Amino acid sequence: MNPLSRFNSAQHSSLHASVSQEKYNEYAAGHDQIAKNIAALLVGGHPIDSTEVQHWIGRHYEFVCQFWTPNRIAYKSLALNYTLDPAFKATYEAYETGLALFIQKAINLWADQNLPVESPATNSQLGAQT
Repeated sequence: MNPLSRFNSAQHSSLHASVSQEKYNEYAAGHDQIAKNIAALLVGGHPIDSTEVQHWIGRHYEFVCQFWTPNRIAYKSLALNYTLDPAFKATYEAYETGLALFIQKAINLWADQNLPVESPATNSQLGAQT
């Protein structure tokens, strides 16, 4: 399954055009592995705070960091989009019904425990301005 194939947007086309087919397939496979593992944990009844779920959310964050390094607020905002944006939601719901909301809640917990509110770049920029 290619989770990125469900996106029908100019942003997706632009992303795909800027990387080789090999790299695109690598990204798709990485995302697929993460989503399948989290979906299996959801089906298995693991709560969002389980070590296993939080491990895979950490892997999701590492995946996202290939493109951009979000702080806590930004990562939680991305997770909110997984439930609000129809394309994102469809991507995760194709793996398992309820997965988009499950991932959003798990990301919120992981982000609160692992990420600063502001990125280091923002902090240094603020220090430079004073």
